[in-house]
Amino acid sequence: MKTVVALALLSLVCVEGWLFSEDAEWNDLKVTWGLNQVFSSTVFDSLPRTESDALADGWVDFSRGASCDGDFYRGSRYIKDNDPAVMLLFDKNGYIAGIQMGARKTDLSANVPAPQIMHMWNDDGDMFVITAYFIDPASVCTGRSDATFTLEGTGVGLYLQNGPNPEADYELIPRDEDNLATTLWTKGGCFYTMGQHYWYDTSADMDCEDFFPVFLLYNSGRLNGFGWNINADLNSPRYEHPAVDVLDMFFQDTPACFVQHAQRGLTTQHIYLDDSPSFNFC
Repeated sequence: MKTVVALALLSLVCVEGWLFSEDAEWNDLKVTWGLNQVFSSTVFDSLPRTESDALADGWVDFSRGASCDGDFYRGSRYIKDNDPAVMLLFDKNGYIAGIQMGARKTDLSANVPAPQIMHMWNDDGDMFVITAYFIDPASVCTGRSDATFTLEGTGVGLYLQNGPNPEADYELIPRDEDNLATTLWTKGGCFYTMGQHYWYDTSADMDCEDFFPVFLLYNSGRLNGFGWNINADLNSPRYEHPAVDVLDMFFQDTPACFVQHAQRGLTTQHIYLDDSPSFNFC
């Protein structure tokens, strides 16, 4: 399996090399890692970063009647094909503000998500939802201008919502990898076309009920991606399901309990903030 992965990574670099461009540091928004970049429409899929582009691409409003600041998240929410694996948040002026993943309760076992990490999820009726913003959540309902969006690109920071109030309950992730040294983020494995993984407060003998549902991705010392994970086997072309024999490619000390979770069914999703994940060499 690892040999197949290594060979496929070389082809990804070749395909994407001529596509590389320079503008804002976070100049794209892509989701879902995979080996079949050439023939799969969901691998490294670029998502719309304006409300108008989303509408043109078949995304529909999924705010469920909530105003910009009328729910546990900020912004106008959009979904495509009724798939909550990716839900986009746009600011008042229609520019990308954040992203969510929803897990339908009917697809989850009891105590998933675990109580210890439930603060990262918000109850949204028929699903639990996890949320990240790319701009200060307090500014979403004011909105960015076209000039600001052109300058900043996808955003200026990664704000992980960790409670019901998006303007107060969040963790702002350091953009410089060096600034993680004083935090509980634990250095994981380097995986080409993903990046240098960081997991929150992990160890080989940890209890996987404590396993944090977000991981970070750094390349050349800078934050340019992150991802979700949940201890459930969820079905969507947007999701990834890592096999047991590749877990040590993501961790320096793989939690022993994680192997059992992967055997039962584990769901992850990589999210990239620039246009060239094939060049993510850590």
